[in-house]
Amino acid sequence: MLFQVLAFTAALGAHSAPQAAVPAAAVEPVAQNAFVVDCQVSGQALTDCKVVDADPATDARAATALKLAAQIQVPEGVALANPGRMKIRLNVNP
Repeated sequence: MLFQVLAFTAALGAHSAPQAAVPAAAVEPVAQNAFVVDCQVSGQALTDCKVVDADPATDARAATALKLAAQIQVPEGVALANPGRMKIRLNVNP
């Protein structure tokens, strides 16, 4: 099965059109849109959330990720399986 997946992937890559190379200096840094948030699971709610990979005080998108995490309701099965803390990754679009 793995061989079939690899062969399929190789076949797709072989037929793709060549792309022009872009010099590294011409590529602008992309703003981070995904943030890892570490939260306490309290019943079906997430509490005491902290952004792991950014500072919400200086990054507006990280602050938005923190607000979104506070609004998430965890399904009962997930809450029972993860009684302590959990990390989630949230995408924040501009």
